[in-house]
Amino acid sequence: MRTQCKTMTRRALALLAALTLLLSTALTAYAVNGASLDFSRTGSVTLTLKDGDGNPVSGGEITLYQVATLYLDGADMAYTPTEAFADYIGELDVTDTSLAETLADYVAGESISGTALEIGTSGTVSFGGLELGLYLVTQTAESDNYETINPFLVTVPIDSDDEWVYDVDASPKVGTVTPTEPQDPGDPDDPGKPDEPDKSKPDTPTPTTSKTTSTLPQTGQLNWPVPLLGGCGVLLFALGWLLKNTERKENPR
Repeated sequence: MRTQCKTMTRRALALLAALTLLLSTALTAYAVNGASLDFSRTGSVTLTLKDGDGNPVSGGEITLYQVATLYLDGADMAYTPTEAFADYIGELDVTDTSLAETLADYVAGESISGTALEIGTSGTVSFGGLELGLYLVTQTAESDNYETINPFLVTVPIDSDDEWVYDVDASPKVGTVTPTEPQDPGDPDDPGKPDEPDKSKPDTPTPTTSKTTSTLPQTGQLNWPVPLLGGCGVLLFALGWLLKNTERKENPR
């Protein structure tokens, strides 16, 4: 019976040791993800604008603003506002869906300048040589017969399948502007009742632009395994101590 108990205890110790090693390896691998950022590299942001039918949207102008630079705070990702956004008092929380609109209003109010490029005939515009950080994308001149895209944020780089992607592709769809027919002013000498709208024709809704958002890269910090690893260590110690005392009682010197 004692031999069976000792065997089970040893197996439990071996299982706990393997589990602890596995969790430690996973934790290390996750932390390396954040530390593997190459700050000597630059990135790019490319937009390909197409309408709902897949046709390229050319003309118009896209402007890019660097909102913040990227740095590592230990294993955590963090942002430092650029000089142009140093007086912005809000929090740079990219999970806030209204942040892009708020920053676009701030840019307009403070007359902040960015990098503006014309949209090519293929509907593509590309910004290269970008420092790692957080960027605001706005359309500062509309394309003919198309609505402007909504402002959105993008980070350089982004985390895709645990791999840093420094050349970011952001491709929002663009809504077509529905032309409206001019109203018949009627007889100027007859200030009578205005023309009634034609009820037989349904209203044509104006398509809205879609908004592309980019998520914050993984921070490289994982907190939940810490107490679990600690608990495994304590349990390993307790089982080892119990096994050692059992052997001493069975084999006294």
